[in-house]
Amino acid sequence: MANPQQTALSQPDSFSSVRGFFERVPSIAGAAVVVLGAFVLAGWALDLEFVTTAARGFPMIPLTAFCFVLAGGSLLIAVRPRRNATTEAIQQTLAALVGTIALITLYEYARDSQTGGIDLLLFGDKLVDMPWSPPGRISINSAATLLLLALALLWIPHDRRHRDHRAQWFATPALLIPLVAILGYVFGVKGMYSLSHSTGMAVPTAIGQLILGVGILFANRERGIPSLLLDEGAAGVLTRRLLPAALVAPIILGLIRLAGETAGFYETEFGVSIFAVSTIVVFVLLVLWSARALRESDKERVALLAMEKNARAIAERARAEAETARAEAEQANTIKTDFLAVMSHELRTPLTAIMGYEELLSDGITGPVTELQRQQLGRINASARHLLGLIDEILTFARVDIGRERVRYESMSVNQTLIDAAGLIEAMAASKKLRYTIELLDEDQSIQTDGTKLRQMLVNLLSNAVKFTDEGEVRLTTSLRDGMLEIRVADTGVGIDAANVEYVFEPFWQLEQSATRKSGGTGLGLSVTRKLARLLGGDVSVASRLGAGTTFLLTLPMVAPAGETIRRRDTPTTPTEPLVSVEI
Repeated sequence: MANPQQTALSQPDSFSSVRGFFERVPSIAGAAVVVLGAFVLAGWALDLEFVTTAARGFPMIPLTAFCFVLAGGSLLIAVRPRRNATTEAIQQTLAALVGTIALITLYEYARDSQTGGIDLLLFGDKLVDMPWSPPGRISINSAATLLLLALALLWIPHDRRHRDHRAQWFATPALLIPLVAILGYVFGVKGMYSLSHSTGMAVPTAIGQLILGVGILFANRERGIPSLLLDEGAAGVLTRRLLPAALVAPIILGLIRLAGETAGFYETEFGVSIFAVSTIVVFVLLVLWSARALRESDKERVALLAMEKNARAIAERARAEAETARAEAEQANTIKTDFLAVMSHELRTPLTAIMGYEELLSDGITGPVTELQRQQLGRINASARHLLGLIDEILTFARVDIGRERVRYESMSVNQTLIDAAGLIEAMAASKKLRYTIELLDEDQSIQTDGTKLRQMLVNLLSNAVKFTDEGEVRLTTSLRDGMLEIRVADTGVGIDAANVEYVFEPFWQLEQSATRKSGGTGLGLSVTRKLARLLGGDVSVASRLGAGTTFLLTLPMVAPAGETIRRRDTPTTPTEPLVSVEI
């Protein structure tokens, strides 16, 4: 058996070509009928004998050919991809003209009129000399078929809009009449194509009406017989295999029987028996052939279902493993964060005691202190404060990471808060002889946020800028936009490579990754800053170019979320007087 995967992949490709052909059937049918009608009209105009006469039966008369041109044009317009009210009106008018001609013809037959009407409108001078009665009149069976086809054409726009199949109600019986006529010509039975001695359906007329009827059937492929032919399942397979055989096999077998009887090989009774047996055998073989194909298709379907079930089981196991891994990773991260918080807290307690004893010694409470001792105690204090800052940074990161960081909203002065935070970094900037500029709001404003966290973010950004700038400037600028406070911290330092910009906010990531890096720190400052900004409803972004400096943008809402309690600070951050620019 073929590989189910290969079969599943190849079948849609082959079937798409079949579907594409059937989608073009209406256009092909419409064009063919128009060409046939125009050719017959040209033949009558040029007196072509093979058009105006027929070796057997009847020729197609001009009025029938004219109806073919109208009906084919109506079908072509009806199946156009782009239609509007004007084109639909033209299509309906053409179909209505065909129906009107057919109705008038049938009416003339009903009142047994031998002349007059519309029979001689086209090439009447030539038709009066023809051996038909009445001259130039469409045969009864041809007129009935044209009427059914015209009604089907009138329903096509409705069917395409409402996904209905009323046009097929009229097109299907319209196919039977010309099919009977063709079989009459094949088997030599005049009564099947002529309902009177003087008129009858011509072979080109029967063929043209069959083509037109098939085109109308496939104008709507979502309902009726076309939907069965185009079905990708078992119904489509059976229809495509049995329908052509059901149409062709009886005709071939009938011709064989007729040829044998005519040649005298057997009598009529024997011929009928042979025809019946042959028909049974052919259709039994067709059913068995179709059943075999369905069995193979069913095997492939079962194989595909088994593969799908297996794939789903694998996917389910992978999802369960991923969920387990994620839970374990979250648990490990929580354990890590708790460990950092506990260790940082345990380190902070003895460090605070060290700083307290240093202050006691510096104040001379325990005895006189020499100048050299005072300098050494100052270094101890600076180192302890630096270590305390690192511990506080780790504690903040741990609290935010596990969602335990609380927000305490207060109303404060934007400008005064910026000055307070910038003052903490002044000495650091002065030691590197950097130009340190703070640009405040032209008119001071109050902001409702967590003041402690805002100052911590500002200190982190400013200290980071000073740390990586050896010469030049560190500048802080402030502006308001759409209810948001925008604070930019720009430096002329080393900058960040474009490949590393996305990593600067990752925990413990540092610009200098080597163990002998010049700049200290834990690598948590920017990560903590972004987490705090987002906790307060804002964000932090960065723009940098290697060797050309870096700019960090901190955005925060000016107003606290609705329902939050706002504590007001009276000093020193209550808005007082506007401060435009401060250069330290």
